[in-house]
Amino acid sequence: MQGKISVTSEAREGMVRYSNQPDLDFLYDVSSVKHPDYWIGDVKKVNDREFVYSYSAGACSASRGAETTQAGYVAIGTFATSHAIGAKSVTVPAGTHAALTEDELRNGYIVLFDGASDTYTTIRGIIGNDAADANAAFVVYLDAKLTYAITASTSKCEVYKSPYASLRTGTSNVLAKMGVPTAYVSASGKYFWVQRSGIIWLPPQSGVGASQGDMTVFWRHDGSLDPTDTSLGATIPEYSSSQIAGYIVEGSAAGNGPLVNLKG
Repeated sequence: MQGKISVTSEAREGMVRYSNQPDLDFLYDVSSVKHPDYWIGDVKKVNDREFVYSYSAGACSASRGAETTQAGYVAIGTFATSHAIGAKSVTVPAGTHAALTEDELRNGYIVLFDGASDTYTTIRGIIGNDAADANAAFVVYLDAKLTYAITASTSKCEVYKSPYASLRTGTSNVLAKMGVPTAYVSASGKYFWVQRSGIIWLPPQSGVGASQGDMTVFWRHDGSLDPTDTSLGATIPEYSSSQIAGYIVEGSAAGNGPLVNLKG
């Protein structure tokens, strides 16, 4: 069942809701069975918060950041087939991977290399894939057409599952934290939602919110929060803060502008 990543919103303008009936309960469900309406990596937006459908590689605390254990699905390899400009599917060459079920890689990514330089290197989202035996070649379907030709024996690719396909409570400071589970997940093999943006509470380490000018927080290895000065070993000067306002688009304080792109 091919399809692009689903991003839907709840309680947006024009939607009618019953005032006494909750309609967000599904965001807090944990199940060993995939919801028929969602795929790993699908996004649900609720006002200022954003949630992503996920799958567990271990137990996940509801009050700690969950880290991805994904490290790529198929390592870089050379295409054995050619694909013309405009094609919306490619055959990933045989390589080391587990047996693959149909559309298991949906909402994952494929990086395409020209094999000679990085001039044409590009990335596509995966909207589906054919089933394949372990280590066999397989077809993936792309979310957009090819803009340069894939040449057999020259062009290369590497494949990634969605990073939300293998989450566990944080244990490492070198694994990316992807969000916070909406409910406790007891073991691996469970489908659930994580909140990846918007207002939330997380356990703070000493100094969070109390250090001079320290407005930002960083993930600690265990999925709790560290203050900026602790994580970076820095001292924030008087009158300054660590809250990021945005970035300079053009100009400078010594010349015209600057014009700044303000980030929320």
